[in-house]
Amino acid sequence: MVSEGFENPHWVIKENHEYYKPLWNDAKAYIKYLLTDKSVTSKGEYGREFWGDVVLKKSFVFEFKTCINSELLAAFLNESWVSGFKSEGIYKMAILPSENINKNLTIYVFDGDKVNKYVVPFVTKGLSIKDYDDIIANLYKQDIDEYGVIKEYVTNYVYQYLSPDVLIVAQGPKFRNYKNLICEVPQKIRDIQPNSSQDLNDIAKTVLGENEDDYIRSIDVYNNTIVFQNLSSMYRIYKDGLLEYKYLHTINNYEKGSKVEALKRALEFINRRDKLAPGVDIYLSGIVEHSNYYTFTFDYKCNDIAVSFNEYTVNNKDKNKLNHAITVDVNSQRVLSCYWILKEFKLGKDNLMLNVKFESLFDDIFTLYQDISIKDFSVKDINMSYEVKFSINSQSLEPVWIVETIEGKRYVVPMQRKPPEGK
Repeated sequence: MVSEGFENPHWVIKENHEYYKPLWNDAKAYIKYLLTDKSVTSKGEYGREFWGDVVLKKSFVFEFKTCINSELLAAFLNESWVSGFKSEGIYKMAILPSENINKNLTIYVFDGDKVNKYVVPFVTKGLSIKDYDDIIANLYKQDIDEYGVIKEYVTNYVYQYLSPDVLIVAQGPKFRNYKNLICEVPQKIRDIQPNSSQDLNDIAKTVLGENEDDYIRSIDVYNNTIVFQNLSSMYRIYKDGLLEYKYLHTINNYEKGSKVEALKRALEFINRRDKLAPGVDIYLSGIVEHSNYYTFTFDYKCNDIAVSFNEYTVNNKDKNKLNHAITVDVNSQRVLSCYWILKEFKLGKDNLMLNVKFESLFDDIFTLYQDISIKDFSVKDINMSYEVKFSINSQSLEPVWIVETIEGKRYVVPMQRKPPEGK
């Protein structure tokens, strides 16, 4: 997110925008500096409410969907964490090129609980103050959606119920144009004929790789699923595209290992089977540490808009509810279980004029969810998303609002369509 500061537009820079790559390259260079330069020290630590002041300054803000700890960040950058970087990790980071009077660059790091300030030199071959200024000046000239942050419009009790940097549309046109999204079970799965040994061989090769000969193949008539099983592992492929994996042996506590080792195993599992979900962007959306393993969640993006799964029901006897495209339980040695909702996506042809105004969203959420107490309601984030529901058939998806509370609840609110002319 880029902004010139208070009461000026805020722009979301999408991955296909010309400025995304240079800004992200600079961000990675400064993350590397924070983690690896031994002279790095925090110039100030502030409470979480201070982040609301940061986003009202002239800034370039980068947000992960979850707090990535320093150990993982160093591993992503293929570096060792040796500096005095004080934060627990990075959830959001703001680069302020012109705040420091000594022509250094200021970085604020928010880990979800506290904000740390760092003052560092501009990186060699990185963007200069003039480059950053030119980006802002050019964004004013471009046809790009503008946003405000909630703190500019709501001040009373903002930290009790609204995160101060939630992006909203409070000014400008009420309706914006979006496309629908077509969601289908991947062709490799929907074309399978259970009685065809060739079809089973083909999908076994994709799911099991070089280990395909180690597994017995069968059809679970109760769930109408394909099953691959050996003495230690079992895979199930459901007609809606869900891939379920279970490790069948007990696990040892000493195998938990580090987050880096566990994430590496999770990514290996996904990358070996990514041909099952072609053409979709996958990103890390959550990390939970347990006593003897970790849970990593991943989600999809299409056309730079998130795809969400909210209490997606697994068609088995347990009727598990899934809230992410991929949920992996893993330790340093192996994947212990995985639920992966495999889907294919393509842009539809419908042009949808949808209401993007913040006040309309809030009117709708309290109308739709009448059990919500306005007094106790909180908002951590508001995002636009395509919501996928359980189906074995093709679905046409329209953008919806996903409102996430500070307590971790998620509310889905349909976006209002523009009424036909004359109505």
